[in-house]
Amino acid sequence: MTLLKQLWLLTAKDLRIEARTRQTLGLIVVLGLLIVVVLGLGLGPEQLNQSLAAPAALWVAYLFGGVLCFEKTMAVERHDAALAGLLMAPVDRGVIYLAKLLSNLILMFALAAIVTPIAVTMLSFDLSPAPGGFAAVMALAMIGYAALGTLFSAPVSATRLKGGLLAVIVLPIALPLVIVSTQLLLAMFRDQVPLTGTGLAILLACDAIYLVVSWLLFELVLEP
Repeated sequence: MTLLKQLWLLTAKDLRIEARTRQTLGLIVVLGLLIVVVLGLGLGPEQLNQSLAAPAALWVAYLFGGVLCFEKTMAVERHDAALAGLLMAPVDRGVIYLAKLLSNLILMFALAAIVTPIAVTMLSFDLSPAPGGFAAVMALAMIGYAALGTLFSAPVSATRLKGGLLAVIVLPIALPLVIVSTQLLLAMFRDQVPLTGTGLAILLACDAIYLVVSWLLFELVLEP
């Protein structure tokens, strides 16, 4: 069996489980919407008039929704020792990591697709100056964030702390992505500076580092 076929089968397995239970996506969407509503009410009209208020609220929703997503998708493998059976199969652990990463990305992009339009409307955020730039920056940042979350969800899921510990570990390490993407959004929507190749190159470099390091370390941290 080719690596691509293994990758497809493992990813499809995760998505079928989610389609049947509908637990992970529902939970992260509800959490994301609650965060946006609470921050929107707490910031007030004066803060909402600033160009960075909506992206900041969205980032908080993405970050904490992502932590919940990573925890739930890995918890599926821990149920009934499914992970132990998966490790006994003739599948490279790097393929297991990539499949879990793709599953997490699909769920996170679904979260963004649902929460972002609602947040943009509720927080009165004008996307018209650079809708494509906003989507590109957020998508690239979420790829790097998902790479980190997928890596650390494996060892953390074997502990009793789970989600709390996962957030403590992942959020500080993902801080460079948040800072870079926020600065790019600030330049686009507040300073009216178009998105350049340099900004995208920085995000791509961060993604490449997180992806390669996470892929290499996953085999070392994964335990049945």
